[in-house]
Amino acid sequence: MNVPLEEPEETELNMTPMIDIVFQLIIFFLLSLKFKTIDRRIESMLPKDRGLAPTPTFPEDFLKVKIKLFRRDMKDKEKAHTVLRIDNDRTTYKLPAAWKGRLKELSAGTRVQDYDKTMARIKSVVVKKMKAHGGNPEEVKGEIVAPPPKGGAVPHGDIVQVLNIFLELGMIDVVFEGAATPLTSKERAARAAKKGR
Repeated sequence: MNVPLEEPEETELNMTPMIDIVFQLIIFFLLSLKFKTIDRRIESMLPKDRGLAPTPTFPEDFLKVKIKLFRRDMKDKEKAHTVLRIDNDRTTYKLPAAWKGRLKELSAGTRVQDYDKTMARIKSVVVKKMKAHGGNPEEVKGEIVAPPPKGGAVPHGDIVQVLNIFLELGMIDVVFEGAATPLTSKERAARAAKKGR
């Protein structure tokens, strides 16, 4: 006698736990895997002189030329002149007293040659320093300093002439440092009177 057999139900495998485990493994490997080439590339782009634990850095081999400008005898307009000093050398270069600017001096026909000779001497010293370092202007950093209080009264034209020396020699990395001299009580009163008008 034939006994009718029941058809078995379709059995399905529950894939949800396996998919969960696979995703957890993928996340684990993504977080724990290190790519050496990417690590090196990222480290090289990070700043080495900042952060919680700065690492010592060695500055590039460059020459720094600092020219300081001071104003002397400011009380007497006929004796007032600019003095320049290169780096920490005690040699001073004196520009003509009571200099009124290139155009005014040319029209009067006086002292332009003295001014140009002094600037040429300064330029020759800078050139010697550059040649001793290798002569590449890209490896030279210029600095123009007019420290207060006496540096603040240096005429703008003198500072521009020093800048011209740097630019003529091909130096493009130039830094300025200085501050304006504070106003005297008479100058403050004059300004206040002008504003009151």
